[in-house]
Amino acid sequence: MVSTIPRHWRLKKHRYTLMGETCSHCNAKIFPPRDICPECKQDAKDAFQFSGRGTVYSYATVYNPPAGYEEYAPYTVALVKLVEGPLVTAQLTDLGG
Repeated sequence: MVSTIPRHWRLKKHRYTLMGETCSHCNAKIFPPRDICPECKQDAKDAFQFSGRGTVYSYATVYNPPAGYEEYAPYTVALVKLVEGPLVTAQLTDLGG
């Protein structure tokens, strides 16, 4: 468990602020950051701040969570298609009833 703590802090910026990269060659927006564009295979090291706006592509409510997450059930997770292009996973909160 201790070895995962440094990784958590390294990944915090892009996970919680939707910070990704943009490819200066083909203008693809990349999330999570990869340094190599998955579209054109060129370097993509320019930081890009995603807006956070998008459309729910699909969602599911988890009633039987994995071990260690039982206290959070039920919770809803979604695939969200960001307006800039990438598809990201997110937990949905503040769902009106």
